[in-house]
Amino acid sequence: MPPTMPEGDYAPVPRQGWWSRNWKWAVPVGCLGMLGSCFCFAAIAVGWGYTSFKDMGAYTDAIAEAQEDPHVQQALGGTFKPGFPSNTQVSTVNGRTHAEFTVPLDGPKADGKLHAVADKNGEAWTFRTLYVQVEDGQRIDLLDTGEAPSGAPEVPHELDPGDAPDGLEPDEAEPSEPPAQKKPGHDSDIEL
Repeated sequence: MPPTMPEGDYAPVPRQGWWSRNWKWAVPVGCLGMLGSCFCFAAIAVGWGYTSFKDMGAYTDAIAEAQEDPHVQQALGGTFKPGFPSNTQVSTVNGRTHAEFTVPLDGPKADGKLHAVADKNGEAWTFRTLYVQVEDGQRIDLLDTGEAPSGAPEVPHELDPGDAPDGLEPDEAEPSEPPAQKKPGHDSDIEL
């Protein structure tokens, strides 16, 4: 006689699959895992970008200029700690690299921001703008060498009779005009 199957309350319940038994915890853990991996990927990308930016010559040159300037040291209270760069823009076109950035500076006496605009053509960086804006409103130009700017009018001075050009009296000598300058930020000075 063949074995009989129990019926009613004594019948065995068919075993459910893994998903049916575990979906209540598997869905949130899977979603959190995907979100966590996206966050880690973003953190790695930002960290790599920040490290690459800090190794860039324009950044290191700008920080070095600010650290060596006595006016910046006096305004910020000695040595300062550079913060996380913001408003960074770096682009390379036809071998010319252009960089613009702002770096917060945390000093013992005051805080400030280092603003820089630099171009690289070849190996060396040339700064067009480099200054520190202190939180009290003071602006320290790091490109100011103490000489008169090339676009500023020269202060007239007395000429010795031997200094005048031939055929002109000392009062008639004309001061030479400064060379014309390009206005920064215009696209006409970029070669494509």
